[in-house]
Amino acid sequence: MNKSLPKLLVLLLAFLLPGYGAYASIDSKMFKEKCDQGDFLICNKLGRYYAYDPNDNLDFNAASIYYGKACKLGKIKEACEALVFARGSNSSIKSYRVPDEVQRAVNIFNYYKKETNYENLYAVFNTYCYKQKDPRACAFCGEMKIMGLGTKANIKQGITLLKQTCKDGDIYACSNLGFRYFAANKVDNDEFKAFNLLNYACDNGEFAACRYVAAFYENEIGVAYDKDKIEHLYTLSCHNDDAVSCHKLGLFYFNSNDESQKLKANDCLTKGCNYGSVRACSFLGDLYSAGSNGLNKDEKKAYELYRRACDGSDANGCYNLAKYYNSGKGISKSRNIAATILVKACELGSIKACDKLEKKRKHNERAQEAVANEVYPNLQ
Repeated sequence: MNKSLPKLLVLLLAFLLPGYGAYASIDSKMFKEKCDQGDFLICNKLGRYYAYDPNDNLDFNAASIYYGKACKLGKIKEACEALVFARGSNSSIKSYRVPDEVQRAVNIFNYYKKETNYENLYAVFNTYCYKQKDPRACAFCGEMKIMGLGTKANIKQGITLLKQTCKDGDIYACSNLGFRYFAANKVDNDEFKAFNLLNYACDNGEFAACRYVAAFYENEIGVAYDKDKIEHLYTLSCHNDDAVSCHKLGLFYFNSNDESQKLKANDCLTKGCNYGSVRACSFLGDLYSAGSNGLNKDEKKAYELYRRACDGSDANGCYNLAKYYNSGKGISKSRNIAATILVKACELGSIKACDKLEKKRKHNERAQEAVANEVYPNLQ
């Protein structure tokens, strides 16, 4: 923005010229005064600025305040839709009971198995959604349309169904949609909407959403770093059996400067591993292997944890498991098994494993060349 332009002209250009000054460095005091005086267009502009400024002047709390004013004062569609749900909102359908047949289908869907008949699951969700208007069934029906499971993929219809079901108050639909906005999964990235949706879902009992909210505070995305909130959100989610949250909480405690806090990491990582987080298993394996963070050195325990992690396709777990087989620590020595697992670790993304394989390849090439030179010395 041309700073020499008079403030009123800047304001005029911002609203008359498409895109002009949409995220420019605004005179916040002047804009806030106008918003406080009831100018809902200015309120909306402030909301947009704090929600989406590409120069990282993000402040989701301020965005919610100004969008709220714009929505309340001027019924501006952009502001009202951007808010989705104000934080602290209670679901209007929080107390409703998911039909037994729908809940059974949800349980089967969540515990993925190769033999799952997704056509049957989709039929259940589709029937309860369109005939009985059940919100949870509609949420999963939309999810299956997006993924193309049990029905022909139709991303547009699936997203529309998720949006409508979330608007109706279903916390699973809001959590799913929030994650998609956060990860730009089948929708455009919108971190502000993601933050509001995930907060709403977390506040209303969809605890898997809480760890994504924690990630906003941990990575300072539109909100300030807040140690207490991060701990609270990961704890809430971990206590409700979310494996990834237990792993994250374990790392949060492990990286603390407080020794008493660091020791809490062991229990969290154990829970995370038991609930299914292979990264938690792998990290816990590191602690037992080194005998650190208050744990006694236990090679057999470390081996078992690395094996579980590798079975779950964790690259670090496979790399360390290969080292154990190669050295015979905690298990019978087998270089053949070690070599096979090292290849798997490399394929899963372990740079250290790939480097070792490359060094081994070059070593073998040099050895073969040396043998060839001895056998056929005159060929050089």
